[in-house]
Order: sequence, then structure tokens, then C-alpha cells
Amino acid sequence: VFEQLDKLKPLPFAQLWRELPGSSPTRREQKGLVFGSLIADGFLIVTAQKQSQVDELGRVLIREARGLGVAERVMRHSASLTELGRAGKWDAVRKELIATHADVEHAMIDLRDEKMAALISLGGWLRGLEIAAAAVEANYSPERAKVLAQPELVDYFAEELTTLPPLLAHTPLFEKLRAGLKEIQSILAKTGSGGLQPAQVRAIHAQAQDLDLSLRRNN
Repeated sequence: VFEQLDKLKPLPFAQLWRELPGSSPTRREQKGLVFGSLIADGFLIVTAQKQSQVDELGRVLIREARGLGVAERVMRHSASLTELGRAGKWDAVRKELIATHADVEHAMIDLRDEKMAALISLGGWLRGLEIAAAAVEANYSPERAKVLAQPELVDYFAEELTTLPPLLAHTPLFEKLRAGLKEIQSILAKTGSGGLQPAQVRAIHAQAQDLDLSLRRNN
């Protein structure tokens, strides 16, 4: 996500930002998806160097980490994120945010919960795709649109969703995620030699936005 956003700078932050969720979803799997999307929000904050947003991000990350049982790991990162953000040390904030994501995923693997680690990554990728697609849509060029052409990643996450336990896989949220990723796969498969066109970028943005908003609904 950082690599994508770096290629799209300067970013229209006010257009890309949205309020962080005020409450946590009840299902643990949904908490994992939301945690990943919050990390992507952090990537946007860092890339745009928005000092005023760092404190709130740290608080919300800790809240979601409690629901995942990894609050201890996130708390030390959160304190560092806040301190570095206030000091404007953005390279260090960037490294700390990446370390936070990696530490939580490793914690899931230590707990033998590899599926949760994959869901955290999925949540982060979806929010990152939404941000990147919106940035390309706001200032389209074929060159900028190339950052969205990542069919291998879409295929990977689509495959991960097919391996979920049936009771989870058939909940409305995960059925919607599967259908949404299938739609994004279809858009990318139709990309011609000229790359993604404005209408395709708009379609990817709309799909990613709809899916990411679904993650944050507490139902």
C-alpha cells in the first residue's frame, strides 16, 4: 500500500480520508478485517503527513487489538507512533506502522490462527485499493492507473476466501466479499493494451469502497 501511495503523491487527503470507526464490530473475524483497514488508514496518514490524525489512529488500533487479544503488542507500537508523529518523524512512523501490522499478523500465527492473519491483510489491501483507486480517479492518467493492476493479489485473496469454514463463509459479509472480489477480477481481466480506463478505475473504486464500508458496519 505504501508503494502504491508513494507513486500517487501528492494525495488529495481530504477527499480520501474518512472518519475512523467509533465502535468495534462484534465478530472476531470482522475485527481482523477492520484492524487491517485501519493500518491502511495509517499508511494514508503517513504518506500525507497528517500529524493531527496520529493520536486518534493509535487509540482506535488499541481498541481493535483488544478485541483480537493482542492489545499488549499494539500498545507499545501505539505509544511510539504517537510520539514519532508529534515529532514529525515520518520515516520512523512509517517503519513503526509496518512493524505494528507485522507484529499483529505474527501474533495470529503464534496463536495458530493463520486465517485471521490473512483477513487482517485482506482488510488492509481493500482499504488501500479504495484509497489508491480514488486518488487515480481524482487525477487519472494511464500511468497512474497502472498501480491498480494487481490481478495476482486479487486472485490470492479470492482464493483465501474459499478456504473459510462454511458457517463463516456463508455469512452475508463474506458472501459479499467473495462477490466483490470476483467483480474486481472481472474488471482487471478486461484490461486492454491501453491499461485501465477511467470507467474501469471508477468501477474498482466503487467496488472497493462498498466492500470496505461493509467491513465497518457493526452487524
